[in-house]
Amino acid sequence: MAKALRPVTEVLLQIGVHAVTLRASLQVAVALEALPGGIASLWDGIARQKITALHSVIRAGATDRQEAEKLLAYAAGLPLVQFLGPAQAACLALLASILAPAEGEASPSPARQAERMTLARFFTELFSQATSWLRWPPSEVWNASVAEIVTALEARAERELRQAGIPSDKAGGAEVYSKERLRQIDEQGFDPEFDRAGLARLRAM
Repeated sequence: MAKALRPVTEVLLQIGVHAVTLRASLQVAVALEALPGGIASLWDGIARQKITALHSVIRAGATDRQEAEKLLAYAAGLPLVQFLGPAQAACLALLASILAPAEGEASPSPARQAERMTLARFFTELFSQATSWLRWPPSEVWNASVAEIVTALEARAERELRQAGIPSDKAGGAEVYSKERLRQIDEQGFDPEFDRAGLARLRAM
């Protein structure tokens, strides 16, 4: 069964009379990963309450860039303690909502790139599959969250599997057939319950 759908994460950051909404869209995720060091470096910087990291995430994630600049300008005149705590919490919440759907698929750590695809490639794959397989307009894909896209792709895959007559689980759901699992079975050729004709139809979609 596909994961439960979660709404796009929007985090409200308020400093004094100024407020800005941070949105965890795919466009924001790609922009953050494209910064020097990527999301892994930003996470570390925010954990250390580095001003540059906080400003980068706020500027990239803000739904209203002008309001973000007003908030940052206002915060510059305040004692740091009034800015650091709320900003750190909001930025970490935003990054967590971006990383959670990628868990097990991609890794922000350079040391694990040999084991799993990079976040940059993961985001690129999501955009490609959402525009081709789901046929979403690019503008909608950019505005959707990583969680929304992953959930939609999983739901589409399960629907296609059912239509192709391929079982999506075993023993009452003890084992779920992910797309990666299907590729492995197809390559190894040892699952007696696997419908190769069904997989061929699925790939041709």
